[in-house]
Amino acid sequence: MSLTKEDGRRIRADGAGKLEKEICEKHNLKQIGGSRTKIDGSDGVNNKSIKNARGSSTQVHLTTQNKFIEQMGLQCRDIDFIRQFCGDSSINNNGIDRYKISEIDKDNLDAFYSFLKNNKRKVVDYIIRNGFDITHVIYKDTKNDIEYELSYEEIMEKIEECAWVGKEGGIHLKNKKGKSYFHFQREGKRNPNNRYNVLWHIHKELFK
Repeated sequence: MSLTKEDGRRIRADGAGKLEKEICEKHNLKQIGGSRTKIDGSDGVNNKSIKNARGSSTQVHLTTQNKFIEQMGLQCRDIDFIRQFCGDSSINNNGIDRYKISEIDKDNLDAFYSFLKNNKRKVVDYIIRNGFDITHVIYKDTKNDIEYELSYEEIMEKIEECAWVGKEGGIHLKNKKGKSYFHFQREGKRNPNNRYNVLWHIHKELFK
């Protein structure tokens, strides 16, 4: 059964409020949260980002194309890739307002892959921390009521063996067994105000 918009809003509200509060209380953390910080709970020493998910992955970072380009210091063909892949209202690709991976100019695609390969730690640091001192990430599988936790250092160690792999709808950071730890896609909502944003997901497989 597919979720309605109202279902999605309710799940996000629960994840950001009630469920985060429960985890903070369990870990003796002061709940912080809000849209201006990556830190959801802190004890003054440990600053934890909390992710609640019913599925195999959940949103970890969302930003505009322009901000992503600026903060990552993207250049020329990297920028062209982001513009083509995330799209905009001026694009008409056979009635579609963006391009799939296989439709993007090879030079632009290769340039972005090179950026990701050469800046793997920088990209993962950005989507987890975005300038905030996150020391741990908690991933709560709400469907099965299982909680996972990794330190920032453990995450950075685990990604060392990983490589970026492209699919039509996004690019995944996968381990040697082909399991995704993170992936990048466009936001893709119907509203044009948030249809073309850059969206990163974190996967449960990272914590196993």
